[in-house]
Amino acid sequence: MKMTVATIALSLLSFPALAQEMVTCGDYSIMDNAQQMETIAAIEEQTSEMAGDQSLTPEAIHEKLAGDCKDQVDMMVIEIVKGYKS
Repeated sequence: MKMTVATIALSLLSFPALAQEMVTCGDYSIMDNAQQMETIAAIEEQTSEMAGDQSLTPEAIHEKLAGDCKDQVDMMVIEIVKGYKS
């Protein structure tokens, strides 16, 4: 059985904690708004355990990803967000 990249990406979204670890900037850029917000929610859930005083809003996460993902399609979105939280 052949699975396309889109099928794999969509199935990863069923597992939010795993999904945000595996989503690249390229994947994020082709998602619709609902999928992007699901990914951001999963990122928020994981990063909320990090330094609480440096939390980012969903809008701020989206803005950072939209800006920083343009030239880094192979980078994982979680790494971009973690860079802003450290």
